[in-house]
Amino acid sequence: MKRVWSLFLAAALTSGCGSFRQPPLPRPEKTAALPPPPEFDPAWAAKLRAAETIYFSLTKSSTAPEQPIWKIVQLLQGSGQRLAFGWAEIAATQQPRLEQWTRQEISTAQLLDELVRPERAALLRPAFRPDLGQAALGCARDLLGKIRDGTNLSPEEEAELPVGYQVRAEAFEDFSDRVASSPHLRHYQIHRLFRAHLVAEETIADSIVRFHREHSDARLLVFLPNDAMIDPREIADFAAQKMPLRQLILDRSQPLRETQPQLVQRSREGETSFSALSSVGRPSNGSLPTSEL
Repeated sequence: MKRVWSLFLAAALTSGCGSFRQPPLPRPEKTAALPPPPEFDPAWAAKLRAAETIYFSLTKSSTAPEQPIWKIVQLLQGSGQRLAFGWAEIAATQQPRLEQWTRQEISTAQLLDELVRPERAALLRPAFRPDLGQAALGCARDLLGKIRDGTNLSPEEEAELPVGYQVRAEAFEDFSDRVASSPHLRHYQIHRLFRAHLVAEETIADSIVRFHREHSDARLLVFLPNDAMIDPREIADFAAQKMPLRQLILDRSQPLRETQPQLVQRSREGETSFSALSSVGRPSNGSLPTSEL
C-alpha cells in the first residue's frame, strides 16, 4: 500500500471540517462553444459536460500542462460552464483563506505555503488560476487524529462531525482488509481508524453537497488522494445520499485511455449504482492521452 495514504490517514493529514460559504466563481467569457479537444469524441464529451462532480486522483503529475485534466477543463470552459477545483487535502476551515486569494489579497505562494506541505505546494500551484474557483473539502487533521487515537472530543468538535449518512454493511470488512496490508496502519485500533476514515469521507461529501447548493450551475472537479484508502465511490455514494448529483469517477490507477470511468446514479430505493461510462460513451478510437491522472 502506498505510503502517501498511510501518512494521510495515520497522521490524519491536512484536511479540515467546516461550513464556510464558497466564494463567487469566475464566469467564463461569453464566447461561442468550442469543439471538444481532439481526444474526446462527441459522445464521451457529452458525458463529461453532463457531470456535475468529477473525481480525479491527485498524483505527482496531475496538474502538469500535458495532463488530461486540462483537456477536460478546456472542454467544460468551452461549453460556458463555471468550474472549481475541490481539494480533499485542504481543510474546509481554510475556505476563508481561499476567498482571500480569490480577492487577490494574498498571493498563490503565500496561500499554499500556509495550507499544504512544501512538497505539495509545487504540485498544486499550477491549478490555482484566476479562471477557476477553489474549494476546500477536507476534515481537520487534529480532529481525525483524536478520533484515531480514541481521545475524547469536545462538544464543539462533536458538533462538527458529519451526520445523516448510511454506511454499507460491508464497508468495515472492506476497510479492514485494506488496512491489514499496511504496516503503517495495522497497529492502530481498527474501529477507531475506521471511524476516522468515515469522518474524512463524509466531510468531503458534505463539502461537495454544500458547494453545489451554493453554486447550482457550476461543475466541481474533485482531487482525492491517490490511494485505495479513500474510495471515490464511497464519497460519491455519501454525496448522493444528501443530494441528487450527476457524478463521474475517473479511474485513479490506469492510463485514461484504459479507464472505465463510472457514472454514479442513485435509485429511488436509495441504492447507489456505478455504470461504466465506456458503455455509453467511450471514445471510438481509444486515443485519449496515456498519462495517468
